Amino acid sequence: MDLKSTLRRFLPKETPRQTHAQPRVPNLDPFLHGREMDTPFGPCYLVERHFAFGDTWGDYRISTVGSELPSAGLSILGAGVISTLSTSRTVFLDTETTGLAGGTGTYAFLVGTGRFTESGFLVQQFLMRDYNEELALLYAVDQELQSADAIVSFNGKTFDIPLLKTRFAISRMDFEGVNRHCQVDLLHLARRLWRDKLPSCSLESLESHILGLTRYNDIPGYEIPQRFFLFLQTGDGRLLKDILEHNVLDLVSMAVLMEVINNLGKLTPSECDCPWVAEALGQIYANDGKLLTALQFLEQAWNLAQQKEQQIRILRTAALLHKRRKDYETAALFWQRLLVIAEDDLMAHEELAKHYEHRHKDFEEASRITRRALAIALRTRPAKVPDLEHRLHRINRRQETVS
Repeated sequence: MDLKSTLRRFLPKETPRQTHAQPRVPNLDPFLHGREMDTPFGPCYLVERHFAFGDTWGDYRISTVGSELPSAGLSILGAGVISTLSTSRTVFLDTETTGLAGGTGTYAFLVGTGRFTESGFLVQQFLMRDYNEELALLYAVDQELQSADAIVSFNGKTFDIPLLKTRFAISRMDFEGVNRHCQVDLLHLARRLWRDKLPSCSLESLESHILGLTRYNDIPGYEIPQRFFLFLQTGDGRLLKDILEHNVLDLVSMAVLMEVINNLGKLTPSECDCPWVAEALGQIYANDGKLLTALQFLEQAWNLAQQKEQQIRILRTAALLHKRRKDYETAALFWQRLLVIAEDDLMAHEELAKHYEHRHKDFEEASRITRRALAIALRTRPAKVPDLEHRLHRINRRQETVS
């Protein structure tokens, strides 16, 4: 035996080199019933759901809106949209993310889109099954949005769109085309209509109070990030099923809610049968400078209103609008009507005191009303006392001068 063979006997025996298999992509088909989607940046996962025209959604149905939706109602409510939306080129957008605060560390792991087709409403959900599929997801979303002129979201202007812009920028992909889209944020429109009626204008609250829809076993939004992290650890597709269902509910509710809001925005005062909507539309028209129309809506709201708090608000708003129109006598009548149901209303006292002092030169009546206002302020709003004392002294001096 040569020396080389002798030395080899003392070397440790070689173990076969192990080859590390590429991590397997979890099979989601049995749980999500989607398919893998190829892109120039690799695959991501796509799930599609179709809802037919006529399908019930709470108290409403998914309506046949045709190829174009006259969006005058949305424009009146301040959406800033064109007069007509092409429904085939309008995309509804909703994201599910790894965090609720946003920022550069937050990923949109699921982006849901919806659009009307000839037969109904099609939901497409783009899912990244791991972080390395983000580029594919972003590419797929960008392709979908490139065929759209308008994006409809719920709080999307504040959260979804800025988050996607951040993810595209970090990935060095172009997303600036989204700025050319007309954006309709239904949250802002809903607040204008129902902020005084509802305790919350969250989408779930609007579903319950406006659409007549109740969600059962819906995953809370704050649980979604942790559920996705657990999926990444286990590959268990069942963990994602509730998340995708939550996303679908959001998108379809947005589609139905948009039509409801658009129809409300097109109402005339006599057609309005809800005091809250009538009051909101009155305020919207007032902000737009259309004071006569605003007053007509407020009159309808007053005819329908049952709650004292709302009645006070309506009379106060109407009085201020008449004052803006320089119809001071009518404004004074509204302040007096307000004092019938709210005898301690400080604003009404102050406005009437000004009216009698400056326009009627009735200093005795102005003094009486100001003393009453001062008594109210001493009980309820002490910070107003110095101003009212100053007013009372001025009125008394003018009264003495006249005497």
